[in-house]
Amino acid sequence: MAIVNHAKREINAKIVFYGSAGTGKTTSLRYIYDRIKPSLRGEFKVLPASGSSLLFFDFSPFEQPVFAGYRLRLHVYTLQGQVDNSAAWKMTLKGTDGLMIVADAGKGIDVLQQSVVAVRDFLGAYGMGLDTIPSVLQLNKADLAGTINQSFFAREAGVDERGVSLTTAITGEGVLEAVTTLSRMVMERIREREDLAQEKSGSVDSTMVTEKTSVTTVEDVAMADGAGNCNPESQPDAYADSREVFVCVAQDLIAADNNTIRIPLDLSWQGARHRVVVSVAVSFEQVRPDAC
Repeated sequence: MAIVNHAKREINAKIVFYGSAGTGKTTSLRYIYDRIKPSLRGEFKVLPASGSSLLFFDFSPFEQPVFAGYRLRLHVYTLQGQVDNSAAWKMTLKGTDGLMIVADAGKGIDVLQQSVVAVRDFLGAYGMGLDTIPSVLQLNKADLAGTINQSFFAREAGVDERGVSLTTAITGEGVLEAVTTLSRMVMERIREREDLAQEKSGSVDSTMVTEKTSVTTVEDVAMADGAGNCNPESQPDAYADSREVFVCVAQDLIAADNNTIRIPLDLSWQGARHRVVVSVAVSFEQVRPDAC
């Protein structure tokens, strides 16, 4: 479970890249780390772990607080290469909030099934199930595998088909999209926590409401065109150091209730997208004909 530090107003969540040797776990982590802005990431560390090497780093997807003033920090872990001591995986998976199951798409279903059986056992030792935590299946080396039946792999891995990502870690293709999908799932799970409910409700005022923020990638961020509408064809890199603020009016969601008009705005700034709702109270006054 993600650790919430109310004193520091910080949320720390753990993501583990799990899979057999040679699937691309280490390559994926290093690609992700290299793509994150240095100001948002910690040090990439390698430590010995029961005969294997534990790789990990932490980063913040946003420069600004996202949960009613709480900052989010994601801690990413994996074990490198062949892991002979199963206790190493068991300890690495302890307290995980999101699981990336990394598989070689060209090796067929047998190796994946063995990995899934093993990780279910590891999670079960902590009273957790694969179906109770956010999980994404990363089918790596997709460029070498030919035609891939994603539905079949998803079913055998026990994950939702929407949580399957085809990647080529050596070039980085699809890797950021995969971790974005998993991070979004983790954030949605955090958003449901009761100990943050009071903070969420307390953040609402009469003029502005922050409704939703999600982990973003290139395809998630929309910039404003000359008319003030969202233009999906213009998409900044979420990991680039952008200082501009882009504002889009979500025209289809504008609503009027009695004398109140609610105007949703999508703000894109420094790699994050925020949904802000501006509430405008409208009143009518009669003006005397002789008034200026």
